[in-house]
Amino acid sequence: MNKTSTEQLLFTIGLARKAGKVSVGTEMVCDDIRKKKVRLVIYAEDVSANTEKRICDCCTYYKVFCKKSALSKETLGAAIGKSFAACIGITDENLSELICRNL
Repeated sequence: MNKTSTEQLLFTIGLARKAGKVSVGTEMVCDDIRKKKVRLVIYAEDVSANTEKRICDCCTYYKVFCKKSALSKETLGAAIGKSFAACIGITDENLSELICRNL
C-alpha cells in the first residue's frame, strides 16, 4: 500500500505527537523557539496574516526552519488529536528531517 505524501506527513506528525516531541499553538511554539527547543515549525494554510507574520518573524530571528503546509487548521489539528491547530513545532531533530522530506 502506497501512502501519498500528505498521508505520510500526517502520519509522521502524529508519530511525533505520540513521542511527545510536538509543541502546539502559536504561543507555545514561539516560547519553545525562544528556548531553542524547536527544530521545525509547520503552520496551516488558513492562518491569519497576523499569526503567519508572528510565526515567520520568530523563526527568522531564531533561525528555525518554518514551512507553510497545504493543510487546513482542522487537518493539522486532527493529525495531533486536537480539534484544530494553527501551527506546530517539532522538537526532535530526526523527526523534523523526516517531516521535511514529506513537505
